[in-house]
Amino acid sequence: MFKKKREPMRAEEVQSTWDKLVVTERTLRRNKKVSRIIQPVGTVIFMFNLLLTTGNFIRFLDVELINRFFEKMPILPALVEPLPRGGWGSLIVFSVLFTYMIPLVICAGIAGLFYYLDYKKYRNTSEPLNGSEIDKAKALTNKAETAYVLRKDMPGWSVYPEAGILTGVCAVLVVFALLEFASSDSPAVLEIALTCLALLLCLFVLFWVYVLLLKLFAALNGFFCYASSEWTLYEQYQRCDAYWESVDLAEHNSRLEEQRILNERRHRRKTEETA
Repeated sequence: MFKKKREPMRAEEVQSTWDKLVVTERTLRRNKKVSRIIQPVGTVIFMFNLLLTTGNFIRFLDVELINRFFEKMPILPALVEPLPRGGWGSLIVFSVLFTYMIPLVICAGIAGLFYYLDYKKYRNTSEPLNGSEIDKAKALTNKAETAYVLRKDMPGWSVYPEAGILTGVCAVLVVFALLEFASSDSPAVLEIALTCLALLLCLFVLFWVYVLLLKLFAALNGFFCYASSEWTLYEQYQRCDAYWESVDLAEHNSRLEEQRILNERRHRRKTEETA
């Protein structure tokens, strides 16, 4: 496998690269704020809607045993009752729209507000690149490093705790089933064990279904705070830094000296360890 050789940056590329990095930095700063708001807000709304559609599916299946335990859950049956339950097609369409569209529209509105404020803030402003060739190269490298660090610090979002919470709420049905079987006059141990095994298996499957649904939502929600890949910005930084070193002899010599001192320290440490 051959690694593609990157072309060195040319002097005529400096201004265009600077302009792109200015926009990239502003975008990353905005999207970092957007991500910190819409990810938790959107996920909470999505989880609540997903819980309601799960209850709606339970009502639609209309299994007597499950319905009996579902009725014992607090609040949820009353919230689910007004939801429409037609055939399979209409149920699935409603569930998708209700679960995904509502939180996505809300998050789009929040992101749109930040986009508007950002546009209003920067529409009549510019960030010129002034100074000598060396000054420009140094400023360009610092700007590229700032963009890379911002991208590296973009907040991530894990969906597993949320999937666990949703599965835990559904596990209340298991608790009700166990309480009813155990409190009967002549509890059948084998029946209880088989029921628990079946319900726990269903809950395990349900957990991974919730994980997939939450991952899909997080991916869709991430479009509102999309950012360039971390690796692309790192390569951009390396390219700018190499250009700075190529035009600044003092910086080049300083780095060579730092590398020489570092190599001497490593050699001395290895010598001491083998002595």
